[in-house]
Amino acid sequence: MRSFVLAAVSLIALAGCHRTDAPGEAPTGVKVAQGDGLVVVSWDTLPDLTYWIIFAAGASVGVGDPGSFAIRRALSPRVIPNLSNGTTYAFIMNATNADSPAGPSSVPVLQSPRLAGDTDSWTSGPALVAPPALPQNLKSTAFSGSRFVVVGDAATIFAGDINYISGFPGLPGPPGVTQWLPPVAPFTLAPTVNLNSVLFNVFNGSFVALGTDSASSTTSPVISSTDGLTWNSSTNTPVPAGAMNALGLGASLTLAATYVAVGDQGKIFTTTDLQGTWSPATSVPTNAALNSVSFFNGAFFVTGAGGILLTSGDGMTWNKLNSNTTSTLRGVTFTPLGSGANYVAVGDGGVITTNDINGVNNGVDWTATTLPAPAPDLRSVTVGGASGTRFLAVGLNGAVVFNADGLASLTWTVASAGLGNTANLTKVLAVPSMYLAVGDAGANAVSR
Repeated sequence: MRSFVLAAVSLIALAGCHRTDAPGEAPTGVKVAQGDGLVVVSWDTLPDLTYWIIFAAGASVGVGDPGSFAIRRALSPRVIPNLSNGTTYAFIMNATNADSPAGPSSVPVLQSPRLAGDTDSWTSGPALVAPPALPQNLKSTAFSGSRFVVVGDAATIFAGDINYISGFPGLPGPPGVTQWLPPVAPFTLAPTVNLNSVLFNVFNGSFVALGTDSASSTTSPVISSTDGLTWNSSTNTPVPAGAMNALGLGASLTLAATYVAVGDQGKIFTTTDLQGTWSPATSVPTNAALNSVSFFNGAFFVTGAGGILLTSGDGMTWNKLNSNTTSTLRGVTFTPLGSGANYVAVGDGGVITTNDINGVNNGVDWTATTLPAPAPDLRSVTVGGASGTRFLAVGLNGAVVFNADGLASLTWTVASAGLGNTANLTKVLAVPSMYLAVGDAGANAVSR
């Protein structure tokens, strides 16, 4: 009896030690695409296999190498973030079958992340159009942290959830978003309204858009939404002036959350709640058309025709800065990082005017430069990239302009968004490791 028990125990032990055979071949179709501070790894998948990605900085990597990293149970495609731009990384893959040992490794693939914005980093999407309407000119875009909203002429609105890998080279889907969706019913905004501006209010989690109604010369409608799909205009007070071009929002230690709307003939209005009265600014040193309004570093900044550049701490009393250009300025942005230029404003004829933090606070003149001929008319500027210091502007004929090294230098590169130089781009927005640009005739493009 004792021999039988020992034999049974031995068989059970042997059964417990049995392991599935390791895969006989390395994973196939391994591709590594570069992004901004990251890469996207994709491969051919087989059922029942568990995949591993092993990578390290340098020209080679092996399993268990010092300084290497391993990602277990990876699914294709896989984003690997927090990499250094300009550094070469080596990537290999292997697989296990249930509880088997790892199979052979794939041939190393080398890739170097790089800043987004360059010509070869853009992917254009199909024109945004809500049937049966024609594609409309898109004017502005905003981001909530997870969702984009784009607005334009004829009451056009689209919302899309960010999806970094969607439409990535070799992968299906519209670039940068899971899907673009129009507003849900009921949506009562008249098609005579051209929506010129949209922002996301981080203080209450809502999108707010401002438009100009071609059927009314006395007011400009304001609409809002908590999700970008269901919009409400009935509770918002219109701006008491026609032809309003842009909407901004700012707050500081001394300023409650305040909306500022700017428009033609130097018109500036403010409100804190959208439901009350819009108050006209008490001091505006221009009657020029105003094109944009932004809030940076504790102050509002407004750009306009004839090189107009205004600033205000409360939205009511405005001071004129010396932009050192007479070209129409269309947008301005700011970064506290880097050196050499913290503020950048752009405009017609390829003009770019800059300042640093101390320069603005001390009232020092801005420094203007003009891009070499044929200089593109620039419509919008933002700052992004993994370093947070790459200024990037877009403009007419698909123009893209960026500072080459991402260190707030004044070395500018003129590129293209890859739209065949036919689309006029009107707005660009930076989000983590990506830029979204929109423009005429439903144009939209993403750089990653």
